[in-house]
Formats: sequence, structure tokens, C-alpha cells
Amino acid sequence: METNFKTRFDFAMSSFSRMYGVNKVRTSPDITRFCTKWAKTEEEHPTGSLTSIDFYFRDNWEIWGEYV
Repeated sequence: METNFKTRFDFAMSSFSRMYGVNKVRTSPDITRFCTKWAKTEEEHPTGSLTSIDFYFRDNWEIWGEYV
């Protein structure tokens, strides 16, 4: 697994884990697919506080999470 991909994937998964809890995220194939797809993009990663990062992922999840 490419290091950059794994770092981005873990970054996204950690945000969802903070918002929804580790167990829910670990057992959700939809969130895992979403994080995998995001990690493969060239999109700039969010910066700022953990709260603003979590809102970034939550907002993107609400927009296209169900379509992954």
C-alpha cells in the first residue's frame, strides 16, 4: 500500500472515528469506501482545528457519501 494513500486514508478514518466512534466506523463499509475514494484523490487535505477538519469530512459525506 502506498504510504501517501495510507496516510490520507488514516487521516479521513480518524476524523470519522472522532465523530461517530471507532466501532461504528470500523464496521461501516460505506465510510471505509468513502475514505478510500477520498484518499485516492488529489484533493488538498483540510487544515485547521480538529473540529474544522471533522466538519470538512462530514460535509463531504453528506454531499457524496451515499454515492460511493
